[in-house]
Amino acid sequence: MADQDNSKTNLASQPQGVRDQVALLSFIDNLIKEKNDQSITPEQLPQVKAALLTELNEMINTRMVTLLPEVSQRLLDAMLERKASDQEMDDFFVKKIPNLSAEIASVLLNFREAYLLPLTSAKKEDLPLPPLAPVPHSHL
Repeated sequence: MADQDNSKTNLASQPQGVRDQVALLSFIDNLIKEKNDQSITPEQLPQVKAALLTELNEMINTRMVTLLPEVSQRLLDAMLERKASDQEMDDFFVKKIPNLSAEIASVLLNFREAYLLPLTSAKKEDLPLPPLAPVPHSHL
């Protein structure tokens, strides 16, 4: 138990970017457990987690950039060119996107749905009906 308390204290002292990635990784761990994909071996698990984390980060970043007006996108480009700190980037997005937390939550929900979709849509009644076959013309 002392190790867990110590790791929580260490996490709290980490930069926000590190804490964000730990939170996203925890989200991904929960998704993997929920999906319970038997085809993923223990040896593959680290690569699967890394790939999902990369994809999730890209989805969040893409969403944040698309929410910015063009003027703010140019400011962001300038910040990226001068290699602004993670804290500066966080502050920028918080100031420019008033509902940032809700937008990120929306991305997480969409990611979760996309990851779990094969599991939830496997019910036969959820599948679309096939197109109707053409009716042959009779020769009258």
